[in-house]
Amino acid sequence: MAQAENVSPVAKVHGKTKKESPGYYYVDKAGNQFYRDRVEGYQRNQSPRQKWNSLAFGAAHKQIRELWTTDERIAQVTEEWNAAMRIGANNRPYSDPKNWKFAMLQHEWKVEHPFEQWYTEYLADISATATEKTSSENVSDYMLKHQAEILEAQAAALRAQLKARHS
Repeated sequence: MAQAENVSPVAKVHGKTKKESPGYYYVDKAGNQFYRDRVEGYQRNQSPRQKWNSLAFGAAHKQIRELWTTDERIAQVTEEWNAAMRIGANNRPYSDPKNWKFAMLQHEWKVEHPFEQWYTEYLADISATATEKTSSENVSDYMLKHQAEILEAQAAALRAQLKARHS
């Protein structure tokens, strides 16, 4: 009896198999397949500007879900979209009223919460949290060193700003 061979074998798995899985599959140069656990912390390491944009995105997403519940609201948004000639706040044309409204909601949130104002509040919140952590009796050496590094970085940024102002 002849051996049956699969003419088109299934390709090796790349990436995650499930959204909830803690790791992903990858293939090395030799063609061997491996699995690696990875904590997805890339969302935690955002710059302040990225956090501000994420907050605008979240606020717009929450509002668009509420708007897109009834036919009356959808019709109203479609009329607004047509009245705006399908142009958004960034002078970009949108082919879909939902996308247009989403961009407009993001823009409204950013206008209501300017980055400079939000950033000062954000720094004050970080400072208050760090002060709270460092003022407790059982503060770690790591936290003290981390707080010192943050303060030194802020001082260096202020010195550079002062130097640029007087140059």
